[in-house]
Amino acid sequence: MSKLSLPDKTFLEAVLGMSGGYVLDLTNTSLAQLFDGLAIDIYEDKYAEYGVSKANRLRTLWKIGSDSEVASTLGTLADYIEAKQAAPGFSGFREEITDDQIARIRRIAAELDGAPSAGMGQTTSADDVADPRPAIFTTEATVSKNKIQIEIHGDIYSHIGQYLATGDYFHAVEESYKLVRGKLREITGKEKASDVFNNSAQNTAHYEALFGKATPTNDAEADFFRGIGYLHLGVQHLRNEKAHTPATPLEPNLAVHYISLASLAYDLITQYVSEDTIKELEDLILTKRQSYRTAGAFYRDFEDGKWLQNLTLPAKVHSSAVRKVLKTKWLEEADFTRSYDHSNIVLMRLELVVDELTEADLDRLLDLPTKDSYGNDQSAGMQQFLEFVQKKHPDRISQKAKDWLTKEQS
Repeated sequence: MSKLSLPDKTFLEAVLGMSGGYVLDLTNTSLAQLFDGLAIDIYEDKYAEYGVSKANRLRTLWKIGSDSEVASTLGTLADYIEAKQAAPGFSGFREEITDDQIARIRRIAAELDGAPSAGMGQTTSADDVADPRPAIFTTEATVSKNKIQIEIHGDIYSHIGQYLATGDYFHAVEESYKLVRGKLREITGKEKASDVFNNSAQNTAHYEALFGKATPTNDAEADFFRGIGYLHLGVQHLRNEKAHTPATPLEPNLAVHYISLASLAYDLITQYVSEDTIKELEDLILTKRQSYRTAGAFYRDFEDGKWLQNLTLPAKVHSSAVRKVLKTKWLEEADFTRSYDHSNIVLMRLELVVDELTEADLDRLLDLPTKDSYGNDQSAGMQQFLEFVQKKHPDRISQKAKDWLTKEQS
């Protein structure tokens, strides 16, 4: 296990652009190739402890890898950044990476490896992390000093937003807890955490429905699942107190803490998407694409997302947590070099989760290669896709996407 410190991890997450599951501009293949020379197979199952995205695999490596392994990967990433930035025509990473930041990555690597480095003796402080940009811990939160900006789960926020808007924090908290209980009931048939997990959080009867596996893989995962049970037991008892207390003014900061607890509890039981659900959706999209007899018929329906209007989707897709899981999977699998039809299917999948797409996601798509091994461009449908995103979420169209559209429409 490496000795990589929390401040250093926080700094690295921000510089390497690890929000949204990414690492710099690396694809699955290029990340694997980058670490292959270090005799590290980053796509081994052991590196999927936190999840299967590139960022989560790197986070797992930081946790379970040796100091030497982590140091060598950091050095390699620093080399990659310098090589990319020196390459002619490179337009830059999503966030600017300065020479000082590259030097600091190398210093962290050298300190892990026990080697002297330029600047050795300098320490990594919380102030360093907060400047020049907020430290990114996850895709949902930023932290600066003792203030954390956290994104409440979309399902919960859409339900309690009306109470927050009027300052009715008591009912905002109460309703957020009700939503957690309702989701438990939807998934397991029981709404009380004590009935789902039992009072000591040791009942595994509903693990398959909640986590996609009837039995934890190892002791660490068993502890994690049990911890989720205790979290829900906490929500149950806190909710009981609210349910039997007359509505009274609630201090906003305390209310946000309560709501954050509910958001976490809700999120941890809605992240699992079964292989059957994924296959059902992917088959649905494939069948829809194949139903068009001509390319013209398809593009007339693809324009403005009209093809979505008569689609019957599984109920799970209405959860933003599920859509985020699907988005991550489909973005990582996106390939515009196979055929026009396959490129259409890639973009149809992403239109299905359009509410979760970010500017960075769109930039990522535009940076993907589009030519096959014979030099033929196989990308198709990108203009209609971006126009749909722009119409649906105009605030999420990046400058790169705007420039791309302007060029295509002129």
